[in-house]
Amino acid sequence: MPKERPLTEAEKEAIMQRRDYRSDGDGKVHKRLEVHHKDRNPKNNAPTNLRLLTPKEHQDLHKRAGR
Repeated sequence: MPKERPLTEAEKEAIMQRRDYRSDGDGKVHKRLEVHHKDRNPKNNAPTNLRLLTPKEHQDLHKRAGR
């Protein structure tokens, strides 16, 4: 089993392209998105663990979680 590692910038871009730059938060197309790890483990890059969010959505999510 390969060792888990954080996503590279190229991998992040590929995820955004596959999802047509649509935010999981509002479903709209955005030029700039961030990858959020649902379990807060940046090395767990399973597709089911990843969400695409705008920077504001991402920041708000972490504020609500207290982190």
